[in-house]
Amino acid sequence: MADTMTVSGAPHDTPISQPSPGPQNHHNNQSTPSHHARTPPQQSQQSFPPPPPQQQSQQQSQQQQQQQQLLQQQQSRSVKRPRPVKSCTECRKRKLRCDRLCPCSQCQKSTRICRYAAENESSNLSDVSDGEGIEPSRAIKRHCPPGSLAASGTAASDVSFPPVAKNGEQTGIHLLEELSMRMDRLEKQVLVRSPAATDMYGARMAVASPDTIRGLTVKPGMLRTRFFGQNSSRVMLNLFKEAKNFSLNHQSIAGAREVLLGFHQLHKTLHDSYQKSLAPITVFVDSMMPVLKRMTDILPPKAVCDRLLGAYIDTSESLYRTLHIPSFTEQYNLYWENNLQHESFVPQLLSVLAIASRFGTKSKGLGHERSEGIHIPTACALVRSWLDGLKGKQLADFTTLQVEVLLLYAQRMITPRSEDSWTQLGYVVRLAMNMGLHRDPSEADHRISVFIGELRRRLWYTLVDMDLHLSLNCNMPCIIREGDFTCRPPRNLDDVDLYPEMNELPQSKLIDQMTDSQTQVYAAMTLGHRLRVAHLVHRIDSIRDYQEVLDIGSKLDRFLDDINYIFPRHGTLSDSQKSKVWRLRVLLDMHVRRPLLTLYRPLAIGVREPHEQIARTYLRSSMVILKYLDEIDPLLSHFQEIKDMYHLVLKRDIIQAAFSVCYYIRSAVRSGAGHGTAHAAYAFSPEPSADETSFPLETATLWSPARLIGTVEKTLDLLIRNASGSDIKDIVCLTTVLESVRSADVKEDDITNGLRGTLDRCLRASNMGPDTVAHQSQGPLPVDPFQMDRYGHGRMPMPYQGNTMGNRGSFDLDGWILWDGWD
Repeated sequence: MADTMTVSGAPHDTPISQPSPGPQNHHNNQSTPSHHARTPPQQSQQSFPPPPPQQQSQQQSQQQQQQQQLLQQQQSRSVKRPRPVKSCTECRKRKLRCDRLCPCSQCQKSTRICRYAAENESSNLSDVSDGEGIEPSRAIKRHCPPGSLAASGTAASDVSFPPVAKNGEQTGIHLLEELSMRMDRLEKQVLVRSPAATDMYGARMAVASPDTIRGLTVKPGMLRTRFFGQNSSRVMLNLFKEAKNFSLNHQSIAGAREVLLGFHQLHKTLHDSYQKSLAPITVFVDSMMPVLKRMTDILPPKAVCDRLLGAYIDTSESLYRTLHIPSFTEQYNLYWENNLQHESFVPQLLSVLAIASRFGTKSKGLGHERSEGIHIPTACALVRSWLDGLKGKQLADFTTLQVEVLLLYAQRMITPRSEDSWTQLGYVVRLAMNMGLHRDPSEADHRISVFIGELRRRLWYTLVDMDLHLSLNCNMPCIIREGDFTCRPPRNLDDVDLYPEMNELPQSKLIDQMTDSQTQVYAAMTLGHRLRVAHLVHRIDSIRDYQEVLDIGSKLDRFLDDINYIFPRHGTLSDSQKSKVWRLRVLLDMHVRRPLLTLYRPLAIGVREPHEQIARTYLRSSMVILKYLDEIDPLLSHFQEIKDMYHLVLKRDIIQAAFSVCYYIRSAVRSGAGHGTAHAAYAFSPEPSADETSFPLETATLWSPARLIGTVEKTLDLLIRNASGSDIKDIVCLTTVLESVRSADVKEDDITNGLRGTLDRCLRASNMGPDTVAHQSQGPLPVDPFQMDRYGHGRMPMPYQGNTMGNRGSFDLDGWILWDGWD
């Protein structure tokens, strides 16, 4: 029996006979070009004598001839023609091995956008030979929309929760999340298949000049420096040449110096008064009594504590979840029964009451009367003293971390500079990571109970959101980046659904169902994209096209639309319910809108020819921030309370939005005067639709310059009536900018008159007159160290030759105007 062999690639590895000389075997060899000899599973028992050497050489020569003929036939049939490429565009560009998944492993490792060329694109074809076989070990590409974002392994970046089933957990994609993913896929397909979209994405990105994005002050001696980001007033002023020139050359303008001196005296009076109110009460801070006793002594009566605790639960335990309300309420009742369970409860209670006092008292937490609330500086000093006294294992306790977060939240209410809170937050975040909160509790193999595990998830996402919020406010990088943690988002559950004895978590409720954690859960769904913005904005200068920016911006825009669905504006709600829904909607909307503004800011203003979509979206978002209060009926009894909260929480965002609208006012006014840029005609968003937040770009109605000016004036009035601390500097800067953009022909007298009117309004709002301010202001009055030359040209430094204003000392007014004396 002749030896057998198999044909590689045949359906069932069909065995065939060993070829022998002859025309029939020659024909078989031509039909099976690729074959390899195999040992048959059962060999024959018979043995044949070997053929003579001459016959062996003839057979070998015939086989070589056959192989050469087959090779020639293959080469003649091998015609190169294009075939579809299976790899993604990034792997093709970098010549990497792609596993053809969506996203592929290479894009996941490098956190790139994984895209596949469309089937009808010429770039999706590759010149290869038909003779090249497809590697059987490589997977076929999974179909997905081009431009899909590569996941980094963390659940925070996913819109849907991962289906992990530890501890009885069952998760799925909710209706709203599924619809959002479908819209995302559909939009990606449309953008890729649209030639106009391709041209738009391929355009080279124009970024504003560096001096309008960031700034650095260097004090004499070069040892004191300070960095300022794009939302700082001193950086925004660089966008307005006329306003900055007025501030630089105010000495040569009639009446300007006297008005600015009045602003300086008012600023010093308000600043000194505010600094005095931030001083802790010494009788409690410097006492030798135990710190717990001193914390108990400053607590107000139980009726006041009940009111403040209720205010805290309604206003603060929404996005930043720190406490389990039923457990905290139980300890609260036991405390008033003189049955204190845990030592950490007293500093927790003191921090909670301090946070509520900022919104729920007339003195805003800065009064010394215990009958009204808590003096926030004293409470913060005592809690800090208690924390500094902890040692060893107490520092790694979960309740200690809760106190740190609550204290940071309370200090943010009164800290003039966000950078101080950002610095303290770095310590708290690293403390939490040292305790393992960045890892999901399910990794602990049931050593952490289901109840404590869910509380850890809530507190971790609170810290991540606070880190992102403060980093964007300070224009600093985030401490936590996407992929640095594996902790899954918390579930959309009420606090009553969680209790210490539970064995498994209940199923998460739908995202549009209101619960105690609804706001935080939705914020966690958007966290991945917001963290990408924080990383992207710090390398905005190195980006060459709009694709990555528009991808993230469009996704954030869709999140904003979903917020209006979760918290509808229309419904049969009571006044208190309407205000609560408004507060939650504004809080969540601002946390999504702030990264969008930060991302678009260098591309929307300060650019000669900005991208149309980016310019429209930026102005639209700025106007939404300035019009939040228009949704609340001013006749409500608690309207003033809501107004104060709006100003206190969003003050920096309000000021930046007002400056941005002024930039568009100038473009509109100059475009109407005939010397504007080409984009000025389309750079303005249309009027709001019925839901007051969706602005259809197809509408032809545009905001007029008069309405934009009226919106900024209304915002300026809000800042004036709530001015304190260093707010006068921002008010002076915003007034100067607004007066410089009202008309195409800027006049210095108009700016001076506008500043004089703002000064009068500030004095009336503070219940002080010019004489009162001059009397209460401490320290020397400003004296001009610079004088004009006799021809009135420029500024000439002169040596100090005595006081020309009453022998009260000297002061560099230019430093105050240009924020060199910010400290």
